[in-house]
Amino acid sequence: MIFLEIIILFGCIIYAAKLGGIGVGMAGGLGMAIAVFGLGLKPGAIPIDVILIILSVIFAISCMQLAGGMDYMVKLASKLLRSHPKYINILAPSVTFVLTVLGGTGYTAMSVLNVIQEVAKENHVRPSQPLTSAVIASQIAITASPISAATAAMYVVVEKMGVSFGQALAVIVPSAVFGAIVTAIISSMQGVDLDKDPIFQKRLKEGLVSMKTKKEAEKPTTRKAKISVVIFLLAVVFIVALLLFKPYIGHTLGSRDIIIISMLMAGLVMYWFCDISLDKIKNTPIFGGGMESLVVVLGIVWMSSTIIGAHIPEIKTQATALLGQYPALLAVAFFCVSALLFSQGATAALLVPVAASLGVDASTILASFVACSALYITNIYPTTAFAIACDDTGSFMDRKWNGSWVINHPFFLPGIIGLVAAVPFGFLISKMVL
Repeated sequence: MIFLEIIILFGCIIYAAKLGGIGVGMAGGLGMAIAVFGLGLKPGAIPIDVILIILSVIFAISCMQLAGGMDYMVKLASKLLRSHPKYINILAPSVTFVLTVLGGTGYTAMSVLNVIQEVAKENHVRPSQPLTSAVIASQIAITASPISAATAAMYVVVEKMGVSFGQALAVIVPSAVFGAIVTAIISSMQGVDLDKDPIFQKRLKEGLVSMKTKKEAEKPTTRKAKISVVIFLLAVVFIVALLLFKPYIGHTLGSRDIIIISMLMAGLVMYWFCDISLDKIKNTPIFGGGMESLVVVLGIVWMSSTIIGAHIPEIKTQATALLGQYPALLAVAFFCVSALLFSQGATAALLVPVAASLGVDASTILASFVACSALYITNIYPTTAFAIACDDTGSFMDRKWNGSWVINHPFFLPGIIGLVAAVPFGFLISKMVL
């Protein structure tokens, strides 16, 4: 029976990958229906903590977006890129990394991709280079963000294993930064310069490339936009401080409660000082995307906890010995599942509790965590697809890079090498920290 149930689990995960987006959660619902009503399994634990954290963070970010705070952050990033165009291959991934760490979602990176490609081609840099590193850096940055769903899902587990928040950050942040740096270096070496690119030269002669910056009417930054950013960042600092200095403060609150209370209060304070309309919060793009992620986590993770949870004793016997001998296999699991589910949060919520139940130590979980970022394996993830779409130079159109063989696109090699370098680095750091 266990083999049938595992087949159902992987079948639903593969089907979820095909559906994408909110369909991932729906596929999880299908798996639950088969497991519970068809096979008589007892429903597993619903990932309540992760769902509540995602909900509260998305709420606060949506309030900030409604107040104009997200636009203000993007404007600052754009000014930095345009002020130092020669360093576009360094600044592009740095900007998207920081935006993602602060915002807890990779979708913030999409706001600056157009600017990145414009600055690149104006300075005769192949746009696919900074666009590639910027996209991958934003995906890796999710595993370094203290308020991302993935980090929350991971930390609620390792916290119970005696790991402090400071120790967790001391491992996951350097690992993610190192992976992003390696990715940027590899990306900057891919492809020829625009002046030597026949596809670009042909498109330029045909008038398909605009070498002039698109001047859009820039909305003035309002006072409430700046205030909303300050409020949100103060909430993030407050969360990190309470978790970092927990032993010295002496409180007994868990990360879930601290994050939820802080994010709800941040939204309320923005309402008080930023003049936002409460009935418009639910209509913001970030709120809609966040609700989608809730369905994804609920469906696919609940299905997994139901099927795998029913056979933990049998699985533990084999997996514990295997992971004990080859701990890096956990990173491989993170990598493969994230590539299928297109979600770091869903991957962490799915696999971290399973790894802990199998006896995997916190050091291995933290070191492997960065591998939850394999969303670039195909070029259809939203930020990846948008990076390709916004480039009119043809730097993604060469046969070597156009994705015609699924993995032959500029994101694949830098992303793989970045994570292959980041995981051993994570193991090195985790041994020092823990």
